[in-house]
Amino acid sequence: MALVALAMPAAARAQPQDYGDAATAPRRIVLAPATLDFALRELARQAGITIVATDDRLNRVRTSTLHLTATPARALDRLLRGTGYRAVAIDPTSFRIVGAPRTARPAKIAHPKTVPPPATNGQDIIVTASKQGTALARYPGSVSVVGRGVTLPAGSINLSDVAAQTPILQTTALGPGRNKLFIRGIADSSFNGATESTASLYLDDVQIAFAGPDPGLKLYDIGTVEVAEGPQGALHGSGAIGGIIRLTSNPVSLDRDGGHVEIGGALTAHGAPSADMALVANLVAIPQTLGLRVVGYRGVTGGYIDNSRTKRTDINRVLTNGGRATLRLAPGDGWRVELGGGAQSIVARDAQYVTHEDSLVTRAAIPQPSWSDMSFGRILLSKDWASGLQFVSATGLVDGASFENFDASAVGAVESYQLSSDKTLFSHESRLSRRLPGGGSWVVGINLVSDQSVMGRSLTIRQGVRPVIGVTNVTRSGAIFGEATHPVSQALWVTLGGRVTLARVDGEPSITPRSGQYVRGRSTARVDPTLGFTWQPGGDWTLFGRYQSGFRTGGLAVAAGVGRVANFDPDSIAMVELGLRHLRRGDTGLSASVSVSRANWRSIQADLLGRGGQPATSNIGDARVDALEGWADWVPQQDWHINAALFLTDNRVTGSTAMLSRARNRRLPETPSISARLGVIRDLRVAPELTLSARVDAAFVGPSVLGVGDLLDVRQGGYGVVDAGLNARHGRYALALTVDNLLDERGNRFAFGNPILLGRHNVSTPVRPRTMGLRLSADF
Repeated sequence: MALVALAMPAAARAQPQDYGDAATAPRRIVLAPATLDFALRELARQAGITIVATDDRLNRVRTSTLHLTATPARALDRLLRGTGYRAVAIDPTSFRIVGAPRTARPAKIAHPKTVPPPATNGQDIIVTASKQGTALARYPGSVSVVGRGVTLPAGSINLSDVAAQTPILQTTALGPGRNKLFIRGIADSSFNGATESTASLYLDDVQIAFAGPDPGLKLYDIGTVEVAEGPQGALHGSGAIGGIIRLTSNPVSLDRDGGHVEIGGALTAHGAPSADMALVANLVAIPQTLGLRVVGYRGVTGGYIDNSRTKRTDINRVLTNGGRATLRLAPGDGWRVELGGGAQSIVARDAQYVTHEDSLVTRAAIPQPSWSDMSFGRILLSKDWASGLQFVSATGLVDGASFENFDASAVGAVESYQLSSDKTLFSHESRLSRRLPGGGSWVVGINLVSDQSVMGRSLTIRQGVRPVIGVTNVTRSGAIFGEATHPVSQALWVTLGGRVTLARVDGEPSITPRSGQYVRGRSTARVDPTLGFTWQPGGDWTLFGRYQSGFRTGGLAVAAGVGRVANFDPDSIAMVELGLRHLRRGDTGLSASVSVSRANWRSIQADLLGRGGQPATSNIGDARVDALEGWADWVPQQDWHINAALFLTDNRVTGSTAMLSRARNRRLPETPSISARLGVIRDLRVAPELTLSARVDAAFVGPSVLGVGDLLDVRQGGYGVVDAGLNARHGRYALALTVDNLLDERGNRFAFGNPILLGRHNVSTPVRPRTMGLRLSADF
């Protein structure tokens, strides 16, 4: 579930950022008569803003029909007129409701058979373009929302940078466009291969990744990164066994032209400088009807690894170019049409691993470049009714390709080893949802997915290039889903839903295999239920719990040995979670959440490597994954924020692969037993238009291993990083100074970089050395 949480987790307090013209763009607002708390939720959803309420009497005030085209601020003023409440702007897209109702007489609910909504807790009105827009206080599960400025106030970041500051996210570290992402310790393998991802990635309402690594999309002009912990099989289907990550773009303004420009640079100790620039432009073709928003960017990330063998320095430089565009049409009567698309290219000059820990030096015989390209298009059609009914239809097409070159000189006459992939993903979803005045909600929909994934391999020897067997998998699935939340009483709400999926996977080897004992196609039928509850006993506390399940489709993959392929089966996961959440009232106080969960993962799919670097994919066994997570956000006074997050996990793998290794080596990859973060932020207004914000963050990543078994029992992690930053904003201009890895830590992020060197256990990917950055941005 994609949510914009106003009581953010410890890692989720955004610094000032550009919102373009979103705050001043007129929106068509249609609200039916309701209680004020419900009307505020609907207004926030339709206007794309955040509203914070701290009064538990909002459900006693009735509102009238509201039908107008206006800016969000003006629409909010009209809604509150005569209620005794008023709105105070926090930032261009966030408002706080203050005041008191003019009458304490309970309102008569329009639908007397529904249960009145409970008193709202502090900061609990949470709305975004999610499938139901559930409030944080009533969401039966763990969710985190990260604004772009949370991890790095500078702009050139991707999801791997977000994961470095968010304990519930884990990632590998091959490089941008090559990293796998995991949520809450649901990690299958450290290596890229044929399996479907454990975390589903969305850009707005469209899925942009199915199998393989995160495409490394730069987060320019992205408003929020929303992480809903999984499994999320009921609403999001196969591949969401760890959860979903949703990138929410800043909206197109239909009011006036405008934009944003930012230029940044950075100096890295022991390395080369970095630079990037981005331009966002919003053009109005027909006021209040048709508009276009485009973003373009280019950046160079300086290298910091030297090659003592070839005498080349700072070899791991990365060049990134990209752009996105969205055309929005608002023909009236609640309809909205969006046509969007974009492309990005990532080129890395060389690998970023070293062969001696605590050093920044490698001895590869040849350069090991890589590149990753992606392009996508999307169509969104939606309709809002005054009753709270909403229709959404989203269609997307994504095309991606990548190439990696590895030094293979350690293997006799072989010079290099190449991996390539081509992917095409088509997805469509249509759904109908409604938020009810009594507090409940429901959603029903259909989903179609078609994905083609091609993996190619080759060896370069003295006589030329020799192809090595690869595979193509084509996955097609169709699903129907539904979910409903019903208030059983004022304190207890229950959520029930499910998904029925029919899927088929057809696989084909790239060349004739040595063995023909494999199945080219197989079908899967699957039912994934979900059950959750929230109970509010009083005192701003919410007890929540849920059960959810999910699965991944099987397929065809390269097998152990030369010239062989084999099938791998679907895997599945079921999880139970119980948590307690407290939301503060007012501007100061404590918000916190803690939860425990247990997941049972069956027939785990994993991409593996043999001692010689040969890939293979198989089902390695079952796993139990226990987790304890928590966050706290304390505001002792309005200009101070102290936040913290903690993630503890324990897992155990059983099965034939695990039984071949020692008991202490039967652990899932990339899952540190402990990860933690602590941050302090101090805001200061030194003049009416000048604000300063200083921050210090400390993060610790516990030790983890590459994978299950003695061969992959290679230690990584076990290090801490301190970052600091100072931001200044004056009117339309902003300046940010950052110092990342302040103490110049040399920790090992990832103990892998070349499949040929896997058995040597001496590979390390060092944390980027101390980097000082400066960034200037301006709105226009």
